[in-house]
Amino acid sequence: MTGNKEGEKLGRYSISKDEIVVADRIYCTMPGIEHVVEEEGSFVLRFKSKAFHLYDESGKRLELLPMLRQLKALESTDVRCFYKKPDGTLRPLRLVAMKKDAQATEASKRKMAGKVRRKQEKAVQADTVELNEYVVLATNLEYSNTQVLELYRARWQVEQVFYRLKSLFGDTPSKRKDTVRAWFFGKLLLAALCESILKRMSFPPELESIIVGVIGAQCLG
Repeated sequence: MTGNKEGEKLGRYSISKDEIVVADRIYCTMPGIEHVVEEEGSFVLRFKSKAFHLYDESGKRLELLPMLRQLKALESTDVRCFYKKPDGTLRPLRLVAMKKDAQATEASKRKMAGKVRRKQEKAVQADTVELNEYVVLATNLEYSNTQVLELYRARWQVEQVFYRLKSLFGDTPSKRKDTVRAWFFGKLLLAALCESILKRMSFPPELESIIVGVIGAQCLG
């Protein structure tokens, strides 16, 4: 457990050689990527445009947006580039980008505008607004663009679980570690019971054999 002022980072986790780390843009930092690479793991991270600069193989700065503007809605591409370590060494990086459709783009703009209003932040820079028209992922995988994008979409299934957990947890009742741990694990038990009940409601025992039979028939067919 950490304090509420300590941010999340990939360096906190032990990663095995065969693992693929899939995470949001807050984790897309050079130290985080370096940690995964040094652990011989793989990553698919939402690209954070202001986290670090991109370069070509000669060390010349790259601008990402001009390479994406030709994309049509739901069309994807990949960009082979590099980032520069503190010692000046260039480290290869692959970016997979897909242009959002008009509905998703409009939703992103409303979300950004809402954050500015609620938090009284400065207006978002024009290039940041434009980049939000795309889903841009940083990875070291050599999967197809479609596979990389599908991996990242799977993260949202995990996000939905955490949204439900947050609705159950609320604020901690104490600052004592032992009390917080007991409260935390009690809430986890409650969440697990709720998940089990929801699954039983969605797939009751009397339908289980039918569902398995249908899936089996589809596999055989």
